[in-house]
Amino acid sequence: MDEGRQAGGRTEPHPLIAYVLAAPGEGGAERLEAIRRRLGYNSISDTGVAGDAHAVAEGVQRWAEAGADTVVLQPTVDEPDPEGFVRFVASEVRPLVQ
Repeated sequence: MDEGRQAGGRTEPHPLIAYVLAAPGEGGAERLEAIRRRLGYNSISDTGVAGDAHAVAEGVQRWAEAGADTVVLQPTVDEPDPEGFVRFVASEVRPLVQ
């Protein structure tokens, strides 16, 4: 990416955004595993996080440490409570992420 930016004469930073599947709460790991099987992925551990607020925050932190400027948590398509997901991320996960 940096080589292409340099060749194009661009000097401003290029933001890196990571979209990460998140399946909080009880049964989250099972929901991620079902998605992995449905999509035929060998692994989903690198593209998804499951569990309580601390586990999800650790996953976000891992992506940030790997170079992501922004980490977007996406609920799974079978998320049982989409509004609750947003509240969970905003009130429980966000305060744990540095």
